[in-house]
Formats: sequence, C-alpha cells, structure tokens
Amino acid sequence: MSSGRRSNTTVEVFEQAASSYDRTGVSFFGPLGVDLVRCASVRPGDRVLDVGCGRGAVLFPAAEATGPTGRVTGIDLAPAMVALTTEDVTRAGLAHVDVRVGDAQQPDFPPGSFDRVLAGLVVFLLPDPGQAIRAYGRLLRPSGRLAISTFAAQDPAFVAAMDALAAHLPADGPRPAPSADPFADDKAITATMTAARLAVTAITQHHVESRFRDVDHWMTWLWSHGARALLRHIPADRLDAATTDAARALEPARVPGGGLALTTAIRVTVAVRTPGAADPEESS
Repeated sequence: MSSGRRSNTTVEVFEQAASSYDRTGVSFFGPLGVDLVRCASVRPGDRVLDVGCGRGAVLFPAAEATGPTGRVTGIDLAPAMVALTTEDVTRAGLAHVDVRVGDAQQPDFPPGSFDRVLAGLVVFLLPDPGQAIRAYGRLLRPSGRLAISTFAAQDPAFVAAMDALAAHLPADGPRPAPSADPFADDKAITATMTAARLAVTAITQHHVESRFRDVDHWMTWLWSHGARALLRHIPADRLDAATTDAARALEPARVPGGGLALTTAIRVTVAVRTPGAADPEESS
C-alpha cells in the first residue's frame, strides 16, 4: 500500500487491515509473491527493493532468494504494516532484511541502488503509476530488473459479488472515477514501460485459486485487504443484506463440500533499462 499524495483515508484502510492482512487462511498473496520473485530472477547477493511490501508476500521469498549475502528492503506507507512485518522479520532471524515506512510512488533512495525492484499488486493503486515506474527505473543498476504484478482477470463470480456489494453503497457516496488503465493488457503495459524508458523482457500470466470455507470467510478476507475501502462505506444497517446479495452472486463458485473457489489471473511484467537510456543519476 502506498502513495504520499493519497488521502489519509487510504492509509487508514491499510492501517486497519494490517493485523489480518494475508492472515485469514486464504491462499492469494503468498503464491503470487513467489511467482514475482521467480520471474525477477532474484539471485544470491542481490540488493532488492520491495515497494508496497504489506506483510511480506514478496519480501520473504526475495530474502530467501538473495540469501544472507544480499540485502532486501521493504517499504510501505502504513506504519502498522511496517511494524508488524518488522516483527515477522525479527522472529525469522533475517538480518539482511529491513522494513521501513516509505512511499511506493516515489521511493527515497539514491539512483542505481538496487539490482531488483519488485512491486507486487501495488502500482495500479498509485496516483501516477507512470511516474512511479520511472522512479523505479532510476533506482535500478545498469543490469537491474524491474518486476511488477498487475491484475489480468478476476473470477466472474468475484466481479458479480463485488458489484452486489457496491449496489448497497449510499447513492450520494463516493464512486471511483473511471480512468485509463496503463496495465490493461500487454500493449498498454509495454507502452507504459516504454514511456518510462524501460524495455519489457517478458509478460507472463499466472493463476491462483483461492478457497473459502463460506461467504463469511470470503467477507473476512475482503475486510483484510484493499476491498475494505468499499466495505467501510456500506452502511451498517445494509451490510447483512449486502452480504446476502454477494452470497447469491458467488453461487457459481461453490465447490463440493460447500466451500467457494475463486480463480484470479495475474500478469507479471519484467523490464530492464532501455539500452542507451539516461544514466540512473539523471532525472526524467
């Protein structure tokens, strides 16, 4: 979670979610973090930056990949995320990992500081993703790699259920304004990277199946991450009805035994500095 230019409300959402973020027994962020680190080809001894690190879905696989001869730094704008993840790092005895409060929109590090910059499911949350991508490029060493993950497709049942919840928002409440998606498809991603003076080396698609015991478990999971931003605007006296409508929309996701299974498609993009581009010391 990140961005210094976002309202304090956004920070509050992730502050409130921090204790349960990726801690509800649902397989989602973890497998995607492993995929991102693998696609980035993180090597022993690398210096790695994990922007919007949350509770460490990318941070910990990166730390394993670099080994103790490397260095992994995680930043997040939510102090509670940073505090809890720091505790996890300490318990794991990872002396080569540090976590600090920092802005994923404009990380405050010297140019050319990292072999790998990793951004797991965060860039599309930022006020200016293109600017953030340019900032990441400047942080790379000449042979470094940027790897980001973005959504490719949500499970149709998930989309229907979220629409059912959103139908219970107050009529005069805030609605997200439609905007162009710089990560909508391979063409848009390539254009975004090119504008940031980065060359795409690979775009791959990955799928994760998330299992839920029931609708209540699914709702608990929603409250634990960014979807909380929608749920918190549903009036308390409408939440039960909203949950009932979401449950109806989730029926196609039911599996034998009564649980739910939702499949999400994610794109992982890997890019390098464009040959002949400005040195990292130059600002763009």
